[in-house]
Amino acid sequence: MTIATLRTLLVPYTKHLESDFLMLNVCAKNRQHMNGPHSLQTARQLFQTLLEEPKIFAMAVLDIRTRDYLGHVFVDNVKEQAELVFLFDKQYWNQGIATEVLQRFLPTASHELGVQSLTANVDVDHHSSIRLLEKLGFQSCGRAVNEHGPYLMFTMTAR
Repeated sequence: MTIATLRTLLVPYTKHLESDFLMLNVCAKNRQHMNGPHSLQTARQLFQTLLEEPKIFAMAVLDIRTRDYLGHVFVDNVKEQAELVFLFDKQYWNQGIATEVLQRFLPTASHELGVQSLTANVDVDHHSSIRLLEKLGFQSCGRAVNEHGPYLMFTMTAR
């Protein structure tokens, strides 16, 4: 299944996208609001999980014209509550791409996994992601702290 937006294509992950995924996830700048960068080993493990775990609905985000890798989106339904995760390369921040992608991705992911509600966790200082989640219909439902610092918790009833 492929999802098209005005500027992007969302495609299921395949092995040939591994190097793009690794580069995205080991970059400290890209992951500055996501508990820091992965090591190469942990990024590889995460990639394998995305390929193999049936309770994760993951898609790579590509530029519709150039097919450049922009980032990724996934819903993880392995735990008791489905969680939205999204990450885009720093060169594509603040262009509305995440909004465009997630508006199309969320209904499909919710349907594919059969989930009624979604959660998302955001670093308290990541104002762009907080605004994005609110724009998508997520509501703040709390604040917590882990070993990486404070974060906000959001929830949304799936459409």
